[in-house]
Amino acid sequence: MKRNRLLYGGLFLGVALSALLYGDALMFMTLYALVIMPLISLLFAFATLYGLRMKQQTAETTVVKGEAGRYVVTVHNSIYIGLGSIQCSFKEGNFAIETEATDRYIEIQPFMKPQQIHFNFTVKYWGIWQMGLDSIEMNDFLGLFRLRRKISQKFEIVAYPRITELEHMQLAVHLLSKAPANLVSAQEDYTDITDVRPYEPSDPIKKVHWKLTAKRGEWIVKNYQSSSLNSMAILVDSKKQTIYHEDRIKLEDTMIEHAVAVLRYCLRQQMPVDLLFGNHVRETGRHIGDFDPIYNVLANLSFTEEDFSVHDALVKYLNETSRNVNMVILTSKLDMPLYEQILNAVRFGHYIAVMYFEPKKMTRSSVSGAVFERLQSSGLNCVKM
Repeated sequence: MKRNRLLYGGLFLGVALSALLYGDALMFMTLYALVIMPLISLLFAFATLYGLRMKQQTAETTVVKGEAGRYVVTVHNSIYIGLGSIQCSFKEGNFAIETEATDRYIEIQPFMKPQQIHFNFTVKYWGIWQMGLDSIEMNDFLGLFRLRRKISQKFEIVAYPRITELEHMQLAVHLLSKAPANLVSAQEDYTDITDVRPYEPSDPIKKVHWKLTAKRGEWIVKNYQSSSLNSMAILVDSKKQTIYHEDRIKLEDTMIEHAVAVLRYCLRQQMPVDLLFGNHVRETGRHIGDFDPIYNVLANLSFTEEDFSVHDALVKYLNETSRNVNMVILTSKLDMPLYEQILNAVRFGHYIAVMYFEPKKMTRSSVSGAVFERLQSSGLNCVKM
């Protein structure tokens, strides 16, 4: 653009000088044309820029964290007089999304058919994120001016948490292995079949589904509804931490991913699960068939600044339960009231395990860090994630 302006300026000065020196009518006509042409070019660029129709769409509005998605931008010149080129600039600074979207140039011609630009993207963290064009810039056909138009239209992508097998999280398995619950569901109601699955070496022969085994040509066993009173409660601390935004998103993502892993592990073991978060919000699942609805609830969970206390949620749940419970608490904030309540619950025969998700830049002298050390020194089952 700088070169075009220099060339055009040099041409204008040359024609103007010739017109003044020789007074030739042709030179004056050329001079007038050189004055008018940039104005016409600017007018055409302005009309084209604001006459363009931009459409953004994606094949899916939900993706799983880490999986690739695809979206399309369609550019249509609806006024049929445009000349020049546009530059599409995409939303930047979103640390949660990786995309191959870079600035693209599209030549605009009269009667141009709609042009499509395809891009792949990957969402790195669980949550709801905005994507799309940030702006388009128009160069006039003389290359003298550049106009910019902000694009307000954006679309939202809901990133579901990644489903990770708990066996890959050794510390979490270690916590659950100490629970007094019957994780293999030895006590089962053999009149209530919940589903079937492939045979595993630890399965007793009486669980084999003989008809399906013969039909499929592979060993198939039945899953029965657990008749034991054992269950697992998962308490997720959904209070928003007042830390740097990017660190907070990573912290919440890790917490949700671990909650999903614990939930899936327990349900696959036919172990009833109560999922607790927020103020008095509870979801219950009894077998693996209940996983998807609860997973959707976790995917849309919002960490808020509302007055929420893990201590109060723990007290309320224990007061509503007439038996000893197994519970895993996932939290990024520990305090003395919670510490004392956990100790008190353990004394009464409850099993409480704590997954502490330490925020970045947390000092050793912080309250949460000191409480975690006290939990460890008390012999309680806790781990720092």
